[in-house]
Amino acid sequence: MRLTPHNASAAKRGYTLVELLLAGVLVLALLGAVVFNFSSGNRNASLDEGATQVEALFRFARAHAASTGKQVRILFPEAESGDNAELLAAEAPGATVRVTSELDPIGAPGVFTDVPAAANFVTSISDLVSIQQVQSGEAPIENSSAMPGEPGADPDASAAPRSAFASATFYPDGTGDSIEVLLASRGDQDARRFSVRVTGITGAIRRQLIADPATEAAPSASATEAAAEVAP
Repeated sequence: MRLTPHNASAAKRGYTLVELLLAGVLVLALLGAVVFNFSSGNRNASLDEGATQVEALFRFARAHAASTGKQVRILFPEAESGDNAELLAAEAPGATVRVTSELDPIGAPGVFTDVPAAANFVTSISDLVSIQQVQSGEAPIENSSAMPGEPGADPDASAAPRSAFASATFYPDGTGDSIEVLLASRGDQDARRFSVRVTGITGAIRRQLIADPATEAAPSASATEAAAEVAP
């Protein structure tokens, strides 16, 4: 089919300014959505990866104690208080965790030195998460979004069983201390908290999301109205 001069000129017509502007707006909108989803996922990934690294550190400490025949101790400077906190901060500045091993169980029992093989765990965990609370024993950290000392927190939470020194020790026979740590993201954008608990006798590790504001449902309007009708 041959185009008439009128049709030929119409076929050669380019895009108008309005069409170009609309296309540009659509491209910018798509790019914004991609960037938003990526940044949100990246914020959540930091806490998730930090919790994974803490689990891996517990497994490493247990295996290292069994393979070397020496006690391995994980210290938590951020969760410490008093003189212990000052000592740990001076020995490991800026560290969320510190991993030490008994130097010589026979010649120098009770003397611990840093474990170089745990350096990668220490760096990763310190960069990704902060240790908000350390609790020893079998009693779990309560499923609450409020921390001890914050408004709405359980006044008895500060009296929960805690070790005199915020640490967990793993022994050559494969056992260790039962301990639970509460983790928070370094960034302000992620308000979630994870607890990671290790059972000393079996070495079982459990991770639990104990505070996620996004899933906290507000009372529905119908429930509020029903309560108002019942009230005298």
